[in-house]
Amino acid sequence: MKSRLSAIAIGAILACASHVASSQTIAVAQQGNGNTAASEQVGLTPYDTTQPDSASITQTGNDNHVGGPGATSGGIFQRDIRYGVTAVVSQNGTGNNAGITQDGARGTHGLVEARITQLGNGNDAAIAQAIVTSSPVIVDQSGSGNVARVEQIESADTSIRTSQSGTGNRLTVSQRGAVYHGPAITQAGDGNTVSVVANNMLAGGPDIVQNGTLNSASTVQNDGDDSSITIRQEGSGNIADASQTGSDHVADINQVGNANLARVLQTGAGNTATIAQIGNSNTATVSQAGAGYVANVNQTGSGNWTNIYQH
Repeated sequence: MKSRLSAIAIGAILACASHVASSQTIAVAQQGNGNTAASEQVGLTPYDTTQPDSASITQTGNDNHVGGPGATSGGIFQRDIRYGVTAVVSQNGTGNNAGITQDGARGTHGLVEARITQLGNGNDAAIAQAIVTSSPVIVDQSGSGNVARVEQIESADTSIRTSQSGTGNRLTVSQRGAVYHGPAITQAGDGNTVSVVANNMLAGGPDIVQNGTLNSASTVQNDGDDSSITIRQEGSGNIADASQTGSDHVADINQVGNANLARVLQTGAGNTATIAQIGNSNTATVSQAGAGYVANVNQTGSGNWTNIYQH
């Protein structure tokens, strides 16, 4: 009860610390024993706008954290806010942790939003954004033992969304120096991993969906003006890698089965690679260096091997 009152008091003090518009809001609600919470807002909205400053922490259960023990960063913490910011953490269960750190924020007349929702036991999520604009990031976890890490640096209109259902899931997303829309990621199952790197990218980021267990997807986009990556994995132990340097590339990987491996490497401009694998233990590699190449790979069955090099 003591920590609950302390958290609410801190929220109220921070909410009233600056002489700014009433749009700033911090709300903290905790139930149970051993809960901790933290919140800080810096550079709040200088005048009243339709875009509210906000921070909300809701915890139900025991040993939940937002900042403090087990959290990779301080609870919520928002910095230079420009006419719009939102951070919402909701936890239900025991042993949950959270994070959320927003730095440059901005958004001007839109949203800068980070949201963590966790249901179950032993969940852990951390969101870090550096210089963002209108950039919603949403992490949904249901079950126990889930882990999520999302990071954005120098991003613009990005939108990272993750969803994990089951136990033992692990998500790692890193996006650097990208603009416009970031990756869209959905996970269902156990032990799936995702790694995303986007440098100086325009237009859309990778679209990744994983259903099953122990699937791995890794993407890299450099100078990827109007390039796209799509990865679909259903099964167990599938690996998909896609790397793009240049502009107007298309990489599409679809894996259904177990222990399949697909890799796409594209440089130059305007190349298209499509890989479809249905079965087990198939391997497909496509390398394209130049402009305007098209490669289509379809593997059905088990133990197939394809290697395409276009230059």
